[in-house]
Amino acid sequence: MIAFIDVSGDPYSQSTESEFICISVVCIRKRSIYDVTAALHGLKRDILVNEYMEMKSTQLVNRSTLEHPDLNKAKFLEKLVRQCIDNMDCRHAAVIFKNSGDNQKSDEKHFPKHYVDALWRIEAIAREWKVNDVLVVIDNNTRKIDKYLAFAFNNYIYRSSGGSELVHILPVPLFADSETTAGLQMADISAGILRNYYSNNLHISPCESTFDRKLKDYYDIIKSRSIDRRISNFKVNGIFYSENTYKV
Repeated sequence: MIAFIDVSGDPYSQSTESEFICISVVCIRKRSIYDVTAALHGLKRDILVNEYMEMKSTQLVNRSTLEHPDLNKAKFLEKLVRQCIDNMDCRHAAVIFKNSGDNQKSDEKHFPKHYVDALWRIEAIAREWKVNDVLVVIDNNTRKIDKYLAFAFNNYIYRSSGGSELVHILPVPLFADSETTAGLQMADISAGILRNYYSNNLHISPCESTFDRKLKDYYDIIKSRSIDRRISNFKVNGIFYSENTYKV
């Protein structure tokens, strides 16, 4: 199994700049990596007429796209969700929270909480699917940040009580360019859907517009492909929205 991680929003910015943060995980069974990737490239080629285009949620998951289903972008997003994100060999997980505006960047000793929580959800999916080894692929930011994050990742796996529970995750995270990695692009789109869903309060408010209804539809698909499972004494919810202060 390969797990792709993408973060939507900047948790190290001020809350006025990036109010909601979503760390999204897309797990794909090894046997279906080729099929999902091929389907994604086919949709880019046939609808967007550019199979090398990098998909970004900011360009697709917005009001101007979702309220105009005749647009190619809207048609592409619809088929992407139905054919790739809703694939039987894909599972999704995410943590969504409000930006505290006071978060500490990772160093070799500090593995940010939202990444910790993402790994626990990956472990839950691995146990549900009974897979032995999971390769974690993280969207590339900057080489310096990636270096610290990689060190902190391994320190958490090897030197923490929580890390000892993550028996299926390989301690060799890969940092990849989302432009060339289909799984990371899917994680980015999922993060954009979930972040918009909660930032527009659709978890507590009725869906009044086409934009609201499409977001709710896509959210429900992602949620249906998530897994809630207990690990030791902890209940791990596949899609988790923190209503309390959440500091990474």
